[in-house]
Amino acid sequence: MHVSTWREHSEPAEVLRAHRITKDFDGQRALDGVSLSLRAGEIHALVGQNGAGKSTLIKILTGVYPATAGDILLGGKPANIISPQHARLAGIEVVHQQGNLIPSLSVQENLFLGQALPRRGRVLVDWKSVRRSAEALLARVGVHIDASAPVCNLRADEAAMVSIAKALSTNAQVVILDEPTAALTPTEVEVLFVQMRRLANEGHSFIFVSHRMSEVFEVADAATVLRDGRVAWSCVQRSELSKPAVIAAILGKNEEVVPPHVVPGRRRAHAAARLDVRNLKTHNIAECSFTAASGEILGLAGLPDSGAEETLDVLYGRTKGSADAVMVDGARMPLSSPREAVRSGLAFVPKDRHNEALIPNFNVQANISLASLDRLVTDPLSRLISRRRERHLAANLASRLQVKMPGLDASIRSLSGGNQQKCIIARWIATDAKLYLLNSPTAAVDIGAKAEIYKLLRKMADTGATVLFTSTEFDEFARVCDRVLVFYRGRIAGELAGSSISETNILHLALGDDGAGPIHRQSITDREGRIG
Repeated sequence: MHVSTWREHSEPAEVLRAHRITKDFDGQRALDGVSLSLRAGEIHALVGQNGAGKSTLIKILTGVYPATAGDILLGGKPANIISPQHARLAGIEVVHQQGNLIPSLSVQENLFLGQALPRRGRVLVDWKSVRRSAEALLARVGVHIDASAPVCNLRADEAAMVSIAKALSTNAQVVILDEPTAALTPTEVEVLFVQMRRLANEGHSFIFVSHRMSEVFEVADAATVLRDGRVAWSCVQRSELSKPAVIAAILGKNEEVVPPHVVPGRRRAHAAARLDVRNLKTHNIAECSFTAASGEILGLAGLPDSGAEETLDVLYGRTKGSADAVMVDGARMPLSSPREAVRSGLAFVPKDRHNEALIPNFNVQANISLASLDRLVTDPLSRLISRRRERHLAANLASRLQVKMPGLDASIRSLSGGNQQKCIIARWIATDAKLYLLNSPTAAVDIGAKAEIYKLLRKMADTGATVLFTSTEFDEFARVCDRVLVFYRGRIAGELAGSSISETNILHLALGDDGAGPIHRQSITDREGRIG
């Protein structure tokens, strides 16, 4: 669907220009000479992988960060944007992925939060006047809801439009939408885009940030691709938008799309199904069925909120979900709690090891033995722990995993990121886990530690364990996995194995690009002949 715009019939004026913006953090260059031009009535897509510099540029445009070098021009005139309030007064507003709304307050209270409200007798708030202003503002963005209703009662698309209405309440001419569709259904996305186009036709300008390539090509008039803090590619006309060009710019290379015929790869060709998931569902996963074999490293790839990471969370009982069945070695596993998951032989390594896995005040030994304390109890009544057995356990695992450390009594905080991660994995190896759920296990570790962790995962699989692996770095999957399931909008969009596991193929599927070549959903038949 493409709605004709007045941009196609006249040359609109430039409302914002970021000119050669550079930003340094402690000697590290996050942005290097980035330029972007936004015209009146334009929807300009800002695209790039995580860490490309999109968020940094947005924060500079909205006054959160000062630029190290470069200029911002509004209406052709230099603008010194020094704070979010100053950006707001200059006509720039941002709507973040999680919205700018307070759920417990009403729509009208959210719309005018932080603004002076009309008064009666200079004392009492004139709520009738506030309501009329709110209704007029909602009508302006095409939303017909009760202005006195609490935001927590709204649909996701309604809340998104209220956030945009709030931005327009300050007479913003530039609205930056940071992943506004992440929590929306396809129908809600369509409603949002219709209203965005209508507002653009009225002269409002949007910078639209999205990982979903199909959305970019549906709604954008122009686009800028960032990679490693630089502009990798840009276009100023909708007719110039090219999927191959955008994807090549995101990746920094042109790769041929290899047909994803499924081959055994490194996994055991006739290995038994260790995990069998049937119709898994959560608030963010529409439907998900798959199997994973003993001795297999199965990758779950996808962009944020695609369902890949959420699948690990619900299997471990961290988030609520349901399924027709989740079977581990033929036994049904309830999706009730992490305790039940551990009893079924699961282990979980979260992405944020500092806040969710490490016990910073404990030493290395205590961090490794944490999940095995029940096995180290010498007396069931006193619950005393055998410190000798605990030390032997920790020393053995630290040696096997080649943890570099001053000693078992050293603080876990004294270790490098890679060695901290090895300790967390060692914690679960000590439990004799048979199914490992690893969420970005190489995040924030150096390249040498990554290689060591890759080898460790392969050793785990070679001993018969099953590993479910996610990562925000798509190039890791080919180095680690036997097979990869790629998620898009809460569903498995495709399955890759063997030579078809590549960063390019994964990105095509993760962006919802069904016209990129022969990539399509594959089927694997397990030992019972069921299609997984």
